[in-house]
Amino acid sequence: MIEAPFSYRPLGSFRSYDPLDGLVFCKGDGNTLWDTNGKSYLDFISGYSACNLGHAHPKLTEVAVSQLKELTFCTSANTLVRTELERSLADLWSASKRTSSTESVAKVWLCSSGARAVEVAWKLAYANRPGMLMRFDLGYHGRSLATSYISDTRESDALRRQLDADLSGQDRKSIDAKSAAGVIPFPRCGTQCQESCELCEASLAAARHWLELHADETSAMIVEPVIGSRGYYFAGRSFHRRLANLVREFKVQMISDEIQMGLGRLGKMLVSHEDGWDADFTVLGKSLGGGIVAIAAVLGEASKMDSLHEGIESETFAANALACRVAIESLRLLNDASLKRNVHVLGENFRALLRDILPAFLKIDGLGLATAIDLCNTPKQFGTSMEMAFRWVGSMKESGLLTHLTGAHRDRIALIPSLIIDDVTVRRAANIMKQFWKNS
Repeated sequence: MIEAPFSYRPLGSFRSYDPLDGLVFCKGDGNTLWDTNGKSYLDFISGYSACNLGHAHPKLTEVAVSQLKELTFCTSANTLVRTELERSLADLWSASKRTSSTESVAKVWLCSSGARAVEVAWKLAYANRPGMLMRFDLGYHGRSLATSYISDTRESDALRRQLDADLSGQDRKSIDAKSAAGVIPFPRCGTQCQESCELCEASLAAARHWLELHADETSAMIVEPVIGSRGYYFAGRSFHRRLANLVREFKVQMISDEIQMGLGRLGKMLVSHEDGWDADFTVLGKSLGGGIVAIAAVLGEASKMDSLHEGIESETFAANALACRVAIESLRLLNDASLKRNVHVLGENFRALLRDILPAFLKIDGLGLATAIDLCNTPKQFGTSMEMAFRWVGSMKESGLLTHLTGAHRDRIALIPSLIIDDVTVRRAANIMKQFWKNS
């Protein structure tokens, strides 16, 4: 007998607002998940990119089982497999960096989760240049106490206001005004903006205004190459390069959070490097562990990575041998040239297909195998955009397709299948999506 889901889970530990609430899965293989009733689903969420290589990838399973028989954890994290992973990540950093210098030698800090890696990157940036963090208004960097403070969620906003007031002892309204000043609007102009637009210019102007006032007390700006969990928004092609140039003009550092959008999701391993804006620190996670283990990493030039004293950072399970072994194989598989080509071609074909078969009022955008559908222009006859998005995701679930309800107003749908998806599976998913509108 299968117990009701969440029977032992406290409120706040699951998402009761999600149309997928109530599903209980028991098996995964490739692009398919099965629930406890034996029903199969095409997985177009992929663990929010943790399963970029699908479920139960045979190569990852093989190396995990092999490592389990040799060594999983020891009191010292100094293992041969850890050194091999660090070398692989450092080589990836150096090989993809657009600007070459004598300081391009990289070092790697391994962590047990994405949120912890963001915290480490934050500490490193602060140690190199003390001060505040700038961020995007739709940025999401985790839900730990520290990362909630720099993430855009309803819960994080409430926490931020309370912490500002409690820690400062000042009037809450005045603190809110100061805290909001370093939050830069993400353009949301989409991939069709080839160079620049009014939204890009407004965002850059806001960043310049903040820096002109507060550069001396600003440590770094933390960015996502594409907004992930808060709605899958895309900026113009040159926006991040222009932003990085502006930030460096004021000698402020850049942290690129590529936990969700790096390692192949956009067809690139290290996005900031391959797009030519070379972040000072790059944070990786999720698919680094192949959907099997939890592991994350911070990459950066040796001179900056060596800035923390011994004893300031420590994690018991970070860089354990099992996680490192799986990560090495994940990197090898994700860095395959044919896989990257597949990501670009299938992603573009998928979006073109959706534009052909779905109503014209839906806004469809994306890069690589990250696609978003915006329902903000939904006609009133269908109800609110949030109601329509909820119904659509629920209907697709009933038809065997799992998609991600997202956005600050929960009126966007993200489609993030594994990178090993094929054209047949993409077309099956598109037909399921089309059927909903045919019956609406």
